[in-house]
Amino acid sequence: MASLAPSRPQPAPRYATPLVADAQGDVFTRAQAVAAGWSERQVDRRLASGRWRRVVGRGLTARSGPDAGWRRAWATQLTWPESVVALTDAAVIHGFPVSREAPAVAYSPAGRRPLSGLSALRRTLPDEDVELAADLALTTRRRTAHDCLALLDWPDALDLYAWLSTREVVTRDDLSGWALTETSCHGTPQLVRLLQVTRHGAVSRAEDLLHRVLRGGRIVGWQAGVRIDDAEGRIGVFDVVFARQRLVVEVDGHRAHSTPTAFQEDRHKQNRLVNAGYRVLRFTWRDLIDHPDRVLAQIRCALNEDHR
Repeated sequence: MASLAPSRPQPAPRYATPLVADAQGDVFTRAQAVAAGWSERQVDRRLASGRWRRVVGRGLTARSGPDAGWRRAWATQLTWPESVVALTDAAVIHGFPVSREAPAVAYSPAGRRPLSGLSALRRTLPDEDVELAADLALTTRRRTAHDCLALLDWPDALDLYAWLSTREVVTRDDLSGWALTETSCHGTPQLVRLLQVTRHGAVSRAEDLLHRVLRGGRIVGWQAGVRIDDAEGRIGVFDVVFARQRLVVEVDGHRAHSTPTAFQEDRHKQNRLVNAGYRVLRFTWRDLIDHPDRVLAQIRCALNEDHR
């Protein structure tokens, strides 16, 4: 009777991936592919032909489309198992409106050399700064906000601060506390700069421009960064509010309002404002740059409605 020798696992069809990828955000490594039955040569051929491609680090996928968020997070931890996913990939997972084209970054206590689009920050984070999501270690919402504001390019950080502050994820007191306690840390000068730029109430370049348009038009009676509540609780923090006339003026920066989640959230908040008795005017950056007189005219018209 012939002996039954253990058979080598056979790969699935040529466009398939190792089964383990199903539980890893469609990401796998070369080692996992070889363990599942593909030869080193087959892996090389699939990468060369584009059937498979590299995400970051050692992470591979057969999927197309953007990689930021879950896919890059899995690629990061498959590459450096001890790492904590951070910055823009953690931000995407937390729902922050950040650029999906930034390099992948992770905290690694051992320190690591950059590897195929993946870089490391050498630091051990305290437990309160780390959370688990779908078996992945990533920075918490608050820690992610801190890191992005400190380390992203300045325009991106300023736009993100507008989104975070109006949702009370981060306050100016948070910025001040971070700046005072992290005086020697990389990124602290940018936190100090954010404090200086937002000291008059504007939390983005667009809001600062709106304030200048209002002051240039000698329109008074408004406040910046006002929280409004209704029977359900907090609706949000709004750019400019004329409390007596119950008029809200919002300026929509592209990044903070361009994602499907942000778009849906904005509409829900506006409906709640209307039901709470407020009128809402919305302007864009281009409105403020190209047609400031028209912006002023529309605001004056809304303010004068009470006297008709």
